[in-house]
Amino acid sequence: MRALVPVLLLATVPAAVACKRQAMATPPECEQLLQHFIDLKVAEDPRGKNATEAARAELRLQISREITSDSDVHQVQTQCQTEVTQAEYTCAMAATTARAWNDCIQ
Repeated sequence: MRALVPVLLLATVPAAVACKRQAMATPPECEQLLQHFIDLKVAEDPRGKNATEAARAELRLQISREITSDSDVHQVQTQCQTEVTQAEYTCAMAATTARAWNDCIQ
């Protein structure tokens, strides 16, 4: 009977380790994160406050280009699935400012 105890303990170790792994953001969630961040930046930009729909679309495109060239945002894009947990994703998607979004991801 004593020989069974070590075998049973070894069998439960991988299961315990697997349970501790955090769920990460999925590819669609990573894209949603980026789009939400762009939306927040557009909403915070004073040029968009009284802009026409066309001007606001152009502003979003300009901000999108600026954001995607930023090294921190690029890192989120390239490493999102391995670096952003579900908790960080949930926090960032609930953020109402770009700063709060960034605080969630870091």
